[in-house]
Amino acid sequence: MKTIITTALAFTALVGSTALTSAGTQVFFDDFKGDQLASHWEVINQDEDSYIVEEGTLLSIASGGAGLSKGNVANVFRLTQKMPKGDWTATIKYRMPYQTGRETPFLALYGDKDNYIAAFAKAWSYYGGTRGSRLYLSSTKAVKGKISHFSDVMWGGASGKPFSADDLPNPFILRITKTGHSYTAAVQIKQGAETTWVEHASLTAIRQPGSLAFGIYQSEKVNGETPMTVDWVKIESAD
Repeated sequence: MKTIITTALAFTALVGSTALTSAGTQVFFDDFKGDQLASHWEVINQDEDSYIVEEGTLLSIASGGAGLSKGNVANVFRLTQKMPKGDWTATIKYRMPYQTGRETPFLALYGDKDNYIAAFAKAWSYYGGTRGSRLYLSSTKAVKGKISHFSDVMWGGASGKPFSADDLPNPFILRITKTGHSYTAAVQIKQGAETTWVEHASLTAIRQPGSLAFGIYQSEKVNGETPMTVDWVKIESAD
């Protein structure tokens, strides 16, 4: 795991760093203007009562337990167009309260429940009566149902000290970067003037398992629901 912490001034000075900046030429961008989901998205396991596009955002609400490997995540938003050839970076900006301790937002290359590469910025609560005692950056690769996985604490400390939803930094920026056959997950969290990027070791895949997808689910059935507000999704080509 690699963690980079900067102040706002240092962040500006590091614009030339590949750890913190765009990958190159922007080839796709959606900031959800209008009142309908654009035609370049398809919705897997669609539940029209749990998402809406309005006022320049996409709001998606999750409840109940689910998982990508189970194939039962409602409202997986997947691009109908192919990813660019060569190296690229895909990024999503979202806001979420992390109020149940089981929130699992993801950005993925998604074929089906047995074939995907996904980055997660997920919550896990260890304490009765507390919520989201840790946030994790996790990466998972599934190839014909065989799973490879990384997971590191990105917020809450090694001791898993509890925190409330009011303590959380928002918004979050979650991304996947492809370099050759390597896929690297990273997340940016920001609170005040301090910006933190947390980056994983890479997963390696011979073939891309599918098109870009994103969504939100709860990893277990718990009380309450999880709203995620997505500001934008973009893809940048390094070529």
